Amino acid sequence: MIRGIYSTAAGMNLQMLRIDTTSNNLANISVPGFKKDQVLAVPFPSLIQLSARQEGLLPGMSGRSVLGVSNQGVAVQQVVKDFKPGTISETGIPTDFALTGDGFFTVADPNDESNLYYTRNGNFKLDQEGYLITVDGYRVMGEGGPIQINAIDKTSVDEFGVITEDGDVLDSFSIATFSDLSMLERVGGNIYQANATEPEISDNPGMVQRSLESANVDPVQETVDLISAARAYETGQKIIQAQDTMLGLAISKVGVVR
Repeated sequence: MIRGIYSTAAGMNLQMLRIDTTSNNLANISVPGFKKDQVLAVPFPSLIQLSARQEGLLPGMSGRSVLGVSNQGVAVQQVVKDFKPGTISETGIPTDFALTGDGFFTVADPNDESNLYYTRNGNFKLDQEGYLITVDGYRVMGEGGPIQINAIDKTSVDEFGVITEDGDVLDSFSIATFSDLSMLERVGGNIYQANATEPEISDNPGMVQRSLESANVDPVQETVDLISAARAYETGQKIIQAQDTMLGLAISKVGVVR
């Protein structure tokens, strides 16, 4: 009976994480280039076996099940990002950019340009010095350094990311691609940091000026998932209450002689 409470509590923890994750996806539905998160769950014994195999504690056990292990509910394996592209919509604003390819805009920390980050959000603007920056103040990087534009109305960008002003080439956007997107870690907002992986520079990023990529969040599906997780959590509460009542009755009957 105690085991049943533990299993139910594990399921409730999973549903709470799903509620938080889905709520965050819905909250960012209007953020250009936002990539939704997904919760991956596995049976708790499977997670223990996976961790043990990775540590070399179960050599030769790949693909096999351990006998005599009871199910202790589910556990969160990881929260992963869904990098499926969103739709591209025209805005008419010259500092808005979208990528039809799988690349990322390279941006630099405003306090230290050696710290590079990556984003799909091309909703840029010009600062007082003419540098192209993100909404958070990160400078957008070109192949020659931070991109600086003198007259945005006279500037155009082609599909390869080449920037021209009055027919003269100024620079090219530094568009990064990654062989393993799972190594990208969101560090705030819509900015990613590359961990243990080096980007490659794309020579055909599919740049579209005066357009933005929408978030890849389906509001209908996310709402359905949110309601489903909330109901599952409520069901878990009722199950624990019932198990607690049964446990109380069992304890009260111990030692009773009739």
